[in-house]
Amino acid sequence: MSTLPRRATMSALPDDVLLLILTFVDVKDILSLRKTCKRLCSMSKLRWVWYNAIRRHVVEEGLPIPAAALTDLKGLSAEHLEARAVHAASFHANWNSAHPDSAKAVEFSAVSYLDDELPDEHRSAVTHVSFLPGRNGEFLVTVVGRVLTCWEVPLGESAAYRVAEWVSTMKIEQVLVNDDPKAEVTLAYVSAHPTVPNVVECRGLSFDKFHGKFHCRMELRAHRQFVAPLHVLHNDYLVFGDPTQVCFLSSPSIVRALGNASAPLLPDNAVLTVKPINRYLLIVRQRAFELVLAPTWNGVRTSAPALISAVACIEMDVPASSSVVVVRDTSMLPDDEPPDWPSEPVTVLSRYSDQGFETMRQYDLQPNLKAKRSEVSKNVDYTRVISVAPSCCDFRVGSTGKGFWTETRNITLRHARTPARCLVGFTVRSNPYDSKSTSPDRRTSHLQLCKDTVYSRRCNIHEILWKKYIVSSTALEDTVGRIAVGDLTGKVEVLDFAC
Repeated sequence: MSTLPRRATMSALPDDVLLLILTFVDVKDILSLRKTCKRLCSMSKLRWVWYNAIRRHVVEEGLPIPAAALTDLKGLSAEHLEARAVHAASFHANWNSAHPDSAKAVEFSAVSYLDDELPDEHRSAVTHVSFLPGRNGEFLVTVVGRVLTCWEVPLGESAAYRVAEWVSTMKIEQVLVNDDPKAEVTLAYVSAHPTVPNVVECRGLSFDKFHGKFHCRMELRAHRQFVAPLHVLHNDYLVFGDPTQVCFLSSPSIVRALGNASAPLLPDNAVLTVKPINRYLLIVRQRAFELVLAPTWNGVRTSAPALISAVACIEMDVPASSSVVVVRDTSMLPDDEPPDWPSEPVTVLSRYSDQGFETMRQYDLQPNLKAKRSEVSKNVDYTRVISVAPSCCDFRVGSTGKGFWTETRNITLRHARTPARCLVGFTVRSNPYDSKSTSPDRRTSHLQLCKDTVYSRRCNIHEILWKKYIVSSTALEDTVGRIAVGDLTGKVEVLDFAC
């Protein structure tokens, strides 16, 4: 009696072939294969599988690694590698899904009642929220009136805990968080002088997590027109004012001019944003992009004459109303010394209002490979123009290219159309339409809008007419996928998008 040949199955393959197959499988599919049989279940728990998955599906896709850098992966176990790969992939999939939704929301009141305040003098609006960089979105700074508070909002929990508090003598007008997590000074704020009119105080605070305190590390008093507004706090320097000035936190009495002093004299040419980009500092004005040397680079301060000499200056015909700079972080890649200019294009998103048309233009600044150093190309033109709502404002963007802006839309709520304040998400990534033969100095970035709003909150007609919306402040932490929203009633929502 003849026997039929046994049908070939996947289980008949040797282990090395199965491991090779797992290298081409997405993170979600690896978890699905784990449920099929004991053999694949044990294989999917190997450290090599998840180390390769992070490299292929997280690092190469430009996604952040939560609570780790690429150089730290060798010391992580298989369980820790898996948790980070699943977290990053889940956030990316949810952000780009048809209906982005937060998996969990933590709500708490940020109001602190002071003994020297009368009840009718108290104001409960959350004027500022921001995440502390390098702390995995678990520490949030809020400002209500004169009180600056740091909260701990652990991942996976449903409560927020007050860690530290700082009370200013006057109302806090502006806060900047240091984007360098290793810097001593964590944040800086501006408030009016209690006795002298038209004079403001600028203080730099360090955060002591162990003792639950803020410590003042820098103090500067000057005329309001000279100090305000603050533009950027990076490493050991603070950029402020217009014309732009810079002071070093270790010696705040030393103030130096920065950039072209004649630029503010032009009409409609105020500073919109300032962004450190490795060796350089990009100053985005309403009518110009100005590139200067950074005040410090690799621990060495730049000379005063070099700070006022522009490396490049690009002028625009129409003034912009708001702008944001997208620099995708490549620090996760092992490199002994970071380059002068990133290898990926630096993208500037600027909002314009011209003859009744509200648009947003995308500019890509490519490296000049023919220069002795990786300088930016001086020839730049917008690569894309999209229409936006007249209420579009408050751009927020992270180091991985994910961000959002705020605008008013009509949404469907309980089978009825109603106006709402919405957060419109987007992602700036490498252009998938650029071929491999495209020269690196000709590559562009791709702006991809989310298919639906990432957050919405109903507003009434009075908010729209007076333009005083209940949503007063927002923040983004794209390393772990968190958004914070503060409102006029003192409530703060922390949304988790990594399901």
